[in-house]
Amino acid sequence: MSNDYHARLLRGEILTQWTLLDAKAVELSNGERDEIVNLLTTQYGFSQQRAARELDRVWQEFSEKMKRAA
Repeated sequence: MSNDYHARLLRGEILTQWTLLDAKAVELSNGERDEIVNLLTTQYGFSQQRAARELDRVWQEFSEKMKRAA
């Protein structure tokens, strides 16, 4: 599978987890961790640390799903 396909799947996971995030803003982040953390702090009022921890959890779960699917 292509990296573009994985990026779209990851964006879908992020948008499923945090429904208040704007899909276009997530797409424009290009999967950059710091950008997504900033979106979470802005939209949900998370601290930087909480946003990073939550995102890392979703990222890890996504990675595990991809490994199982391979």
